[in-house]
Amino acid sequence: MANLDQCLYIFIASCIFSSPVLHAKPIYASCNTQQTIQLIQKFKLLSDLTLKHEEIENRFDCIQLNDSQILIATANMIEMNQGNYQINLDLIDMNKQKLLMRYQHPQFFSEANGRFSSIKFDRAPYSNLAEQHVIGLKTHLYSIGEHSYNLDKFNLFRIIYSSPTAKNNKVQSVLRNINTQIQSNWRPMYGCDESTNDDIKSIFILRNTQNNQLQDILLKQTKKSVDTDEECKTTKVNKTQQQLLKFNGQSYQIDRTQLLYSDDLKDE
Repeated sequence: MANLDQCLYIFIASCIFSSPVLHAKPIYASCNTQQTIQLIQKFKLLSDLTLKHEEIENRFDCIQLNDSQILIATANMIEMNQGNYQINLDLIDMNKQKLLMRYQHPQFFSEANGRFSSIKFDRAPYSNLAEQHVIGLKTHLYSIGEHSYNLDKFNLFRIIYSSPTAKNNKVQSVLRNINTQIQSNWRPMYGCDESTNDDIKSIFILRNTQNNQLQDILLKQTKKSVDTDEECKTTKVNKTQQQLLKFNGQSYQIDRTQLLYSDDLKDE
């Protein structure tokens, strides 16, 4: 095992929505599904339009923050703009059956270029500091056809909550819309027509150093590309990049120009 004085590892696995592994703080437990559905209905966390969707179970997720509080993430279809989804986070006290706090993500998720299929919390925490809840949330898009792809969009949230009357209670978006897992494949229509295959994976390494009360995070990415030309010649290219993300009090600072991406998904 790696020296915990140097870093704590969170592995974001290559399979869709698998939970990362953290060698320290216990992972967040999942909520009871039926109880979660009852709470969603009680507090009307999902719109009627979303409830009619055939894949309703993929439109929410829930984790237990402690013995009494749970956090529910929901993806609501927007009635006036179907194909777009609004992401909400709701903090609920199970003992009091009370909605403590609601957060509405400022950015929509669109199905314009692919199907929005799932929303999931990472079960591993992104902080091992006492009384700090830093939680990862992934939304998944996919497309099947001549150009097929799977894409995870990753967001990181900090939950600041002390009591129902505290003025500083809030959900803080600290890392927004990072494409972490990408599998993209252009399939040739005939013979050895040009084709591309990209596989990008991301690993977050939680460091013991910190800035503004949150730990630094080392982001490492790998990209494996296989291209085939019209003469059936195959070219393989491997790339890597890493950068240290530091919290400035509002968000983690990241150089997006250094992120690895698939040329076929630049606009996703």
